[in-house]
Amino acid sequence: ELATGFEAVGTTGGWQCLFRSGSGEVFAEKAARKAVELLSAKPPEGGRATVILAPSIVGLLVHEAIGHTVEADFVQAGSVAAGKLGQRVASELVTLCDSGASEFVDGAGGTIPVDDEGVVAQRTTIIDHGILVSYLHNRESAARFGVAPTGNARAWEYSDQPLIRMRNTYLEPGETPLEEMIATTRDGYLLDGPRNGQADSTGEFMFGVQEARRIRNGKLGELVRGVTISGIAFEVMQTVDAVSNTFAWELGSGYCGKGQPAKVDAGGPYIRCQVLLGGEQS
Repeated sequence: ELATGFEAVGTTGGWQCLFRSGSGEVFAEKAARKAVELLSAKPPEGGRATVILAPSIVGLLVHEAIGHTVEADFVQAGSVAAGKLGQRVASELVTLCDSGASEFVDGAGGTIPVDDEGVVAQRTTIIDHGILVSYLHNRESAARFGVAPTGNARAWEYSDQPLIRMRNTYLEPGETPLEEMIATTRDGYLLDGPRNGQADSTGEFMFGVQEARRIRNGKLGELVRGVTISGIAFEVMQTVDAVSNTFAWELGSGYCGKGQPAKVDAGGPYIRCQVLLGGEQS
C-alpha cells in the first residue's frame, strides 16, 4: 500500500508570516500523519453527495472553475459567464470577490497595489449574493465593455504584454460556525486539501481531494481515500446552503499559468454544497 500526504504554505511577507501557523517540522509531521492515516482508509461511495468544502478547496474552485471564466478576454472568447451579467449564478449566500489587497487576513500571495497598466488594484465584486455583477478587466477590455478597468492587467516580466489575471480571489465569509455546519449535516463528507485537478471555460471541473472524512448524523467519522469531486461550478454554487464565519487564504504557495506565470492567492470560508463524488484514484 502507498499513500501520500503534503502540506504547502505561501504568503506575501517575511519569514515570520510564512511560518506563523507552524514550523517546517510541524508541516512535515502533518503531511506524514496524513499519509499514515490514509493507508487504512477505504474509498467512498460514489454519486451525488453533500460535502463541506474547506477553504483550500473553495479557493481552488473559485480560482480555476469560476475566476478564469469571468476574465474578460475569456468572456469575449465565449466562456460560460458570457452574457450572464445581472443573472443569478449562485446561491444568495455566495459573494465572490477579487482584490489586490489581502482581505480579512493579511499575507495573501496575490497582493499588488496597482496593476501593470497603472490602475489601482481595487477590490472587485464578481458575484454579489448570487448575482453576477462584474467581469475582470484590463484597460482594453474595459473600453470594449464600456466600464472602468478593474486593475487586473498583470505581466510577469517588463517585456511581457500585460494580460487579464486574477490577484486574490475569494468567497466572503458567512455567519455559520463550522461546528454547526457539521452538526446539521445528516449524511456527507468534510473535504480538505486539493491534490490535483482541472477546469475549463464551461466551468466544469474535477479535483482530487487529499483528506476526506465521513459525516453521519452530525458527527465526523472515518477517513476515506481516493476521493475526487466534479461538477459545473455555477451549478454547484447554486446548491450552497451554509457558509462558515471563518476565513483563510490557501493558495499562496502556487502560481497561475496563462501564457505567463502570475503570483495569485485564493481562499474563503467553509461552504456546504452538493457535488459528484468519485471513488478510488490510481
